[in-house]
Amino acid sequence: MKLRRAAQGGLWLLAAAVLAPACGPRQPKDLNDIVPTFSANRTQIPLKSAIEATYTWECGPAMQKLSEDQRVFVHFVDKEGTLLFTDDHLPTPPASTWEPGKKYSYSRTIFVPSYSYVGPVTVRLGLAGVSGGRKPRVALKGQDAGLREYVVGKVEFLHETKNIYVVQKDGWHDAETDPSNPGAERVWTKKEAMVSFQNPKKDVLIYLEANTSYKSFPKPPVLTLSIGKSGVVIPIADSDVFLKKVRFRAADLGDGEWVDLHLNMSDSFCPKNLGFNTDPRELGLMVSHLFVIEESLVGTLPADAVLTAAPLPAVSTKAPASRAAAGKAPAAVAKPKATPKPKAH
Repeated sequence: MKLRRAAQGGLWLLAAAVLAPACGPRQPKDLNDIVPTFSANRTQIPLKSAIEATYTWECGPAMQKLSEDQRVFVHFVDKEGTLLFTDDHLPTPPASTWEPGKKYSYSRTIFVPSYSYVGPVTVRLGLAGVSGGRKPRVALKGQDAGLREYVVGKVEFLHETKNIYVVQKDGWHDAETDPSNPGAERVWTKKEAMVSFQNPKKDVLIYLEANTSYKSFPKPPVLTLSIGKSGVVIPIADSDVFLKKVRFRAADLGDGEWVDLHLNMSDSFCPKNLGFNTDPRELGLMVSHLFVIEESLVGTLPADAVLTAAPLPAVSTKAPASRAAAGKAPAAVAKPKATPKPKAH
């Protein structure tokens, strides 16, 4: 009898083992018919470089409309599952407007930070309500890595030496930590600054992410980005961070081994002179990222996303003195001396 029961038990376990894979993993009861995907213009990515990432949300016919807007959390993790950095953002259009049977896709530029890690990287993402609280994350269709964080892509990080080498030359202050992101650095320029980069002898794209203190200028500031006699003129409308992608043709770069890229502001300011704080420096532009890449490696970008350098108009060599360019207050105007009265004899 004991042997028969053991045999019956073994048959039951064997049947369960055979049937289990056919059943597949248990799906959450609140699974929504939304499939997220991620792609990048490069799968092998040097550290301290920029990539163009595309996020797509395919809403199936059984999709349940989302009752509130969602924030996309995006985690780049190493082979051990350790978080390297994020690309959290609000989707376009807002998730609360998504409809069943439609697909939504948008692209973002991501600047990869510098790490000591190189190797395979997994991209995970999910949706969480913008209102926060204890509400559960949205259950999506896909490979759940846990806590409704879905695996959507694989890339590889390479050493930053694979990038075009860029060197800061004249007109730069020391790097500072960004208070809103302690892992990121930014650098102030003076009124005029220059970097040099190795000449690839091919068309390049310059990625420039920057901002400035708009209210510190007597009139709206203008940035000129130039190589030789070619460049672009970029009006700055406010203090918000902006991202510009500028194309320079191989002919603009010349035949030398190194290329000088100039960043010239129309004016500069001194925080101390303006009464903002005790900083005595001459400041022009706050640069968060400046990256140079061969255009052929980037792929196709929307035509309106790229500025193309062109011959710049000739400028007068005699420019008016800036009230803050030298980091000094305007000199006081000397009062005329009174005409001495003649002495009486």
